[in-house]
Amino acid sequence: MSFVILGTGSDLPPKIVSNEDIERASTDYDPVRARQSLHEWVMQRAGVATRHRLDNGEGTSDMSVRAARRALADAGVALDEIDLLVLGTFTSDSRLPSTVSLVQQALGGRAKCLQLETACTGFVDSLLVATSVMSAAGYRTALVITTEAMSAVTDPERFMYQAIFGDGAAAVVIRDLPGSSYGIEALCTHTDATHCEWTWVPGGGTKHPITAEVLADRSQYVSLDTKAIYRFAVEKMVDATHEVLDTKGLSIEDVDWLIPHQTGANIIAEVVEQLKIPPERVITCLDHTGNVSGASVAIALDEARASGRLADGDRIVVPVVGGGMAWGAVSFVWRRSAAARAQEPERAAS
Repeated sequence: MSFVILGTGSDLPPKIVSNEDIERASTDYDPVRARQSLHEWVMQRAGVATRHRLDNGEGTSDMSVRAARRALADAGVALDEIDLLVLGTFTSDSRLPSTVSLVQQALGGRAKCLQLETACTGFVDSLLVATSVMSAAGYRTALVITTEAMSAVTDPERFMYQAIFGDGAAAVVIRDLPGSSYGIEALCTHTDATHCEWTWVPGGGTKHPITAEVLADRSQYVSLDTKAIYRFAVEKMVDATHEVLDTKGLSIEDVDWLIPHQTGANIIAEVVEQLKIPPERVITCLDHTGNVSGASVAIALDEARASGRLADGDRIVVPVVGGGMAWGAVSFVWRRSAAARAQEPERAAS
């Protein structure tokens, strides 16, 4: 089997929040004491200038539907061709029905629906699930969506979390094209839950449901051990990149594009340095999206596709790391979409 990405799409809510906006609303950042503006502080550490936020009344399903429609159009695939719909998010519209069900309701179709809650590794994990189910069930075409509304789990009174995270969604259409030279070459995913509390939303679940006490200590919001995550993220993204390349007997010189999880500018810079890949071969969207958890890398992929940066036959490696603690990577050979192929002459044999 050859699982090929036929098309991509993404959606970023129209509301844009700048670092200056966050500083004006902040209650825990003092620019006088810090001797720099919040914008300067954030750019030095995270590299995020702006991020997108959902408006009231919208949820992850709305972003997902828009991203899915764009991916289907880019792929030139009709909705009734989709056999499987896999969606990754931990910020669902509601507990029931699942976001993936709401997406199918809005899109139509009768594809089998599955939803994962794996946060920042959501894109790679969703690809793993989609391709595994396709292999087992004989499905030919899948729609994979990663979507997060991080604004729903970030404390509005803590500037750092407001600065790091954003909202957005992205989708890819995957088809089994036996014998194709394009598509997924290698995929790895791992979990080590020894320190799963490094990324933590302790309140709001079954063990600690929403109560006055939970609201008072603000434990319904995400909490991160940023120092520990930094070391872990660098090590695991480097390891995962080497793992998928070693599987195919490849080296970093064989990689045309690296799309790392959009954790933060400092982490990405160290990953790039350790891998010894030229910075000009690294694709990011962090500066204008922030960390959109599992949707980050798929948004960056779609933006690179839309801007014309990706050439037919390019090898792309996507390493990710996130809550759990989990990490992984996928390596694939890019195939120009139906929309792109209709607009320019063929440059490589299929």
